[in-house]
Amino acid sequence: MRLSYARFQPARQGVSRLATFGLAALVALAGMAAPLQSVTAQEKLTPGGGSAVAGQTTDPVVVVTLGSIDQLTRDLNYFSGAIGQPQLGGMFAMMAGTFTQGIDTNQPIGVVVPLIDGAPEPIAMLPTANVKTVLKRMEAQVGPADELDDGTMVIAIGANTVFIRQVGNWAVLARNRSVLDRAPADPSAIIGEMGADFDIGVRLAVQQVPPGMRAALIGQIRQGFDQAMKQQPNADDASLEYAAQSIEQLEQVIDQTEELMIGIDIDSTNRRILLESEFTAVAGTKLARIYEGQKPIPSAYSSVIREDAAGYVHFAGSIGPEALEQAQTSIDGALQMVKSALSQTDKLSEEERAEATDMIRRVVELIMDSAKEGKSDFGALLLTDANKLQFALGSFVSDGGEAASIVKDIAAKVQGHGDAPNFEFDVDNYKGVNMHLISADVPASEDEVQKIFGDQVRVHIGTGPKSLYVALGDASVPLMKQMIDSEGSPVAPSGSTLMQMQVNLMPILQFAQSIENNDAIAAMIDALSRADDAGELRIVSEAIENGQVSRIIVGDGMLQAIGAAARQAQQAKMNQGF
Repeated sequence: MRLSYARFQPARQGVSRLATFGLAALVALAGMAAPLQSVTAQEKLTPGGGSAVAGQTTDPVVVVTLGSIDQLTRDLNYFSGAIGQPQLGGMFAMMAGTFTQGIDTNQPIGVVVPLIDGAPEPIAMLPTANVKTVLKRMEAQVGPADELDDGTMVIAIGANTVFIRQVGNWAVLARNRSVLDRAPADPSAIIGEMGADFDIGVRLAVQQVPPGMRAALIGQIRQGFDQAMKQQPNADDASLEYAAQSIEQLEQVIDQTEELMIGIDIDSTNRRILLESEFTAVAGTKLARIYEGQKPIPSAYSSVIREDAAGYVHFAGSIGPEALEQAQTSIDGALQMVKSALSQTDKLSEEERAEATDMIRRVVELIMDSAKEGKSDFGALLLTDANKLQFALGSFVSDGGEAASIVKDIAAKVQGHGDAPNFEFDVDNYKGVNMHLISADVPASEDEVQKIFGDQVRVHIGTGPKSLYVALGDASVPLMKQMIDSEGSPVAPSGSTLMQMQVNLMPILQFAQSIENNDAIAAMIDALSRADDAGELRIVSEAIENGQVSRIIVGDGMLQAIGAAARQAQQAKMNQGF
């Protein structure tokens, strides 16, 4: 077939964005992964051009996946319905049905980016057993495709020339004809798992990037930091030193990271949204040792993990020497910055600046001394009911006496100020924990605060030999005592979880509605009453070999509540218009 070079001219009128949904989206996605390489038209169209050997593969630096069309359609239909905007899912289904003829809608779509001669070259992979059917469908928008001697198809999309080749039940697309020889022989083996697990997934194999390219990236980041610091009018030596330390830590991460994965999934089956990240460091490196030093440990505060909680936070893990060293360096730099910032304010006297600096130093030293004991253990719990709120927390500290001393010194500094709270120390003792009380009057104008706490806000603090407790309000003291009771019997970890946090929206909204009636809150409560959960937001971090996995889960109830609030706001706006 004689090729027409006019077909590859960038100027083409009336190209529809919707009509090029399939191929153009893939090419655009691939184009973001690497700069357009300068290759002449003659080099592109010469059969067998390039130095690659047919069938040769290169491990990708980046893998990007989209879930199958069927999966995306189901998930977007669920999500748009949950937030009260079902038309969005309908639009996607209509577009997908119109422009996916010839595509296997049960298979994911992907882009891999190998490095070829040191330069990134994206390769898009489309699940179709006959790409000519897909191209024929697009012909009215992008023009007829040309076919080269070896069966490679060529089309123009905007200013880009795209080369397409059939590889089994897949079509592979690239901007350079020779790059097609580097396409995976079985794309599903590379993108299948991540494409099935997530609607959008990205995996970066950092060690596939040559050291020179990583060094160049670090150099660009350093240059950006230097320019940003020069533009700061009050930049001083402490700020510059802290920035330099941050760059060094970032350099360590870039050099010693093995792999990074980020995935987003609208899970219509389990009716939730999942954001997951997985990080692994190169085995044997300092970064790997930092993560290997973080392991779950028995916890004195795991009792905060309760199904009836409005919210809780819990973490319990070991701390290795490498993590301590890095934390100490960061904290030293931060302290210098704080000291410098305090020295520049004119709102404090020299004596007050010295006292504030010393107090901050003592708090930080207590935190670091606690970490030097090789562990962290913390739990916080929020319970709500009609007209009742309870909140308490407990934490391991290296020296509870020092924690009490810090609070006492703060009380001494603020004593005599008209708006200072009232401090009472050692008012009681419960199982070896000294009880202290901080109270402050609530102004009559703060009626909502008075409905929650009464005429006074009362904060109870407990300090034990190796513990610190806080309870908000008298009603929360029983929760604090439950934590004290469990301190002597730590609960062994049941898995690899280091940290978990959960918020349940329903009890929080019910409490807020009991304080003051609100139409938007009422609508959210009504939506939650029909949802699969109580408006759950959950964050979990787990230890893995040389790394960590983190997940953020947004439950169906949270989405339903957001949708109800949006509809209520729209309705209120419409009512204002009449």
